[in-house]
Amino acid sequence: MIVAGREQSGPVSLRTHTLVVGSGSGGAPVAHALATAGVDVLVVEEGPHYLGRDMTQRDDEMMPALYRARGQQPTADGLVNVLQGSCVGGSTVINAADCEPTPEPVLEHWRRRFGLDLDAGELAEAQARVFAMLGVRPILDAQINRNNGLLAEGARRLGWKTGAFLHNREGCIGSGYCMVGCAYDAKKGAHLNYLPKAVEAGARLHCDVRIERIEPRTGGGFRARGFVVERGPRTPRLPYEVHAERIVLAAGAVHSPAVLHASGLGRRLPALGRHVSLQPQLPVAGVFAEDVAVVPWRGIPQATFCSEFDDNTPEHGLGGFRFEAVSVGMAQVAASFGGFGRAQKRFMAGLRHTGAALLLVPDRPSGRMTWRLGERGFVPRIEYAMTHDWVTRLRRGLRATAEAWLAAGAREVWTSSDVFGAISGRADLDRALAFPIRTGVTRFISAHVQGTCRMGADPGTSVVDLEHRVHGVPGLFVVDASVFPTTASTHTMIPTMTFAERAARRLVAAA
Repeated sequence: MIVAGREQSGPVSLRTHTLVVGSGSGGAPVAHALATAGVDVLVVEEGPHYLGRDMTQRDDEMMPALYRARGQQPTADGLVNVLQGSCVGGSTVINAADCEPTPEPVLEHWRRRFGLDLDAGELAEAQARVFAMLGVRPILDAQINRNNGLLAEGARRLGWKTGAFLHNREGCIGSGYCMVGCAYDAKKGAHLNYLPKAVEAGARLHCDVRIERIEPRTGGGFRARGFVVERGPRTPRLPYEVHAERIVLAAGAVHSPAVLHASGLGRRLPALGRHVSLQPQLPVAGVFAEDVAVVPWRGIPQATFCSEFDDNTPEHGLGGFRFEAVSVGMAQVAASFGGFGRAQKRFMAGLRHTGAALLLVPDRPSGRMTWRLGERGFVPRIEYAMTHDWVTRLRRGLRATAEAWLAAGAREVWTSSDVFGAISGRADLDRALAFPIRTGVTRFISAHVQGTCRMGADPGTSVVDLEHRVHGVPGLFVVDASVFPTTASTHTMIPTMTFAERAARRLVAAA
């Protein structure tokens, strides 16, 4: 049963065995596994429930509907915009459908550095279940659009390693609107598999519901309190409470720790809200001659990547940098690239002949979060410091990405800086090594926020143990990307779902 907020007419008070807060990559696999095992499960999601028939393919309508904070959730200094899905299915509804597993060197880094006893066979089985549920498959050569093909071609001309992603699409028609929801239900997010199957097995799913606090009950269990919210503004409409024997927070790396903090757990968990990784990404565009029809907005947006400069080792986890072709809606393009007035008009007018990429530089945990609770929910303050090592790798990565675009035939290379100017040839490449990074002149995006509820054995340096249990609070769990001790992968859907499948088996056994 799926119940929308508008269907609730009075204060809500419910009972369940397990309350799952959040319906994305973490919450959906847990809900499915528990419901299939016969456990009484209630899933609550602050965002709306949308299917393909509801997706209008308009940035101005779908970004406010499907994204956290309407797609405008900046760091405290305004340098990085942190993108998160906020709807039934979470970010699986608005991502690029890339299915990138966590590299083994990263898992080994977590074993050595953080003492995580991660069984390789168990993780492989969990990942296999995720792949089967999502219908993961290779992106075929015939599905690679000109934008992705040109970037890969340029990298290969330089002798660099390239590849194509696995993805979870079926029946894709190449509309290109993946980041504002697939109107054709071809992108198989959690709203089309895990969650419907969980509901079919007996789970209840309530959307337009925000949980704000958790209180332990005398004698065991919890009371979770919050509101049914107005869809759109997300202001409180009706009181909402749930009595549960067990709670699984899966609200993402920004909001799971916010609930723990609002519930008074910050004092006993000093690591709460710390160890933040954002993996900021820099938009880099190659502008081609007018007779080169790139048409980046059609086809699979993100299909190819260059992995020549990956540096993944057990000593430090993910390192180096990689660049990936990408395309998004017109509003997102206009907000991402530099220039004002005539300069931006010229760039947008030539978009048909422009290829776009994201430069992704894995980071070390270097941020922290705090929150205030307002009328429309939690307002995070995301403080993030770019380390010297990260900045050095970013500049090297920009030089490499620009070189690949030029090798593919681009005449100019643009970035999201308003003051850097275009790179117009190979003789200009070394300018990238002094690329300006400061608020007001350069913009980054993040779609891979991680940390804040780090997994580990020591309550002084972590928030949850290896079973996802919040230290010192029996029956309270966190299952989402907030538990990763460092950056997990270039794309976090599969790592998060794999950990969720692993956690779900333990939750079933303990029910």
